[in-house]
Amino acid sequence: MSICIDAHSHFLPASILDLLRRDGARYGTPVQVRDDGRIFVITPERPWGPIGPGFYDLDFRRRYLAGHGISTQVLTPPPFLFYYWADPQASYGIIRAENDAIAEIVNGSAGRFAGLGTVPMHDAKLALRECDSIKRSGLCGVEIGSNVNGVDLDDERFWPIFEALESLGLAVLIHPHNVVGSDRMREFHLQNLVGFPADTTLAAARLVFSGVLDRFPNLKLCLGQAGGFLPYIMGRLDRGFAVRPECRRALGKPSEYLRRFYYDTIIHGPGPLAFLIETVGADRVMLGSDFPFDMELSDPRADWREQPRITEESGDWLRHRTACAFFGMGQAQDRFRADE
Repeated sequence: MSICIDAHSHFLPASILDLLRRDGARYGTPVQVRDDGRIFVITPERPWGPIGPGFYDLDFRRRYLAGHGISTQVLTPPPFLFYYWADPQASYGIIRAENDAIAEIVNGSAGRFAGLGTVPMHDAKLALRECDSIKRSGLCGVEIGSNVNGVDLDDERFWPIFEALESLGLAVLIHPHNVVGSDRMREFHLQNLVGFPADTTLAAARLVFSGVLDRFPNLKLCLGQAGGFLPYIMGRLDRGFAVRPECRRALGKPSEYLRRFYYDTIIHGPGPLAFLIETVGADRVMLGSDFPFDMELSDPRADWREQPRITEESGDWLRHRTACAFFGMGQAQDRFRADE
């Protein structure tokens, strides 16, 4: 099998699902089984699901990977396990259990899986402790929400966490969560369809304009869902930098920071994906599937396979080289090449 890394998928161990079935309500995540048998995890934001076998059945997942020609998949916690709304001490055990379960699978998979953990961003001391644990466990980074209980990521309370992540060399996937304007998007699944890219864009714009990216120049950040709307409104942000003094806290104009971020391919359209690649470069874009949510890409590689301007070199970046650079998976890359 040729090297192909899926940089964005979600995994919920069966043991964690059993825990949520039993005690989820105590942590604000009751499990709901609907009349049609579909399983959802309920958070204060919204129901998440349906939770099918793809979340917890590794054999099911391996068949998916084989069917789509994916050699390695990065496992990340589902966003309903962020637990920012819960008491951090009470929910820390679930977070630790999820991270440990992912690490156990990764370390026993001979390179088939890599993984990210998550940390309680609303408690800096616990988050710093978990960053160290994640690094020791062999996971390659963390997944965090696009805001923490409505507090934006540029807030000073998160700076110690970013400093630790930067010093440890851990990659950071920013995943939309608790999205802005959700009260106006309760119908038509708009919290996901519009809210996800909107909140990702807001988080990224604030990190740029606030100067946080200047403060942590080596912090590796990926914007889920292909960067939200950020690449497509960059001209507007640059115009704000040019004419509005409050937009000039950063050292440079916003477009100069586009390549400070990495991006996945989860945009569901070949045209927008082509624009993203042309704008930020193939070496900042990596394959993502969003498996196994129902909003996953039905064929993760289809959109860029249709691009006539994708060269063999840029295709290599999309398939695996960008992910290896972002996650620090150089040894894995060498091993995959040896196996070909």
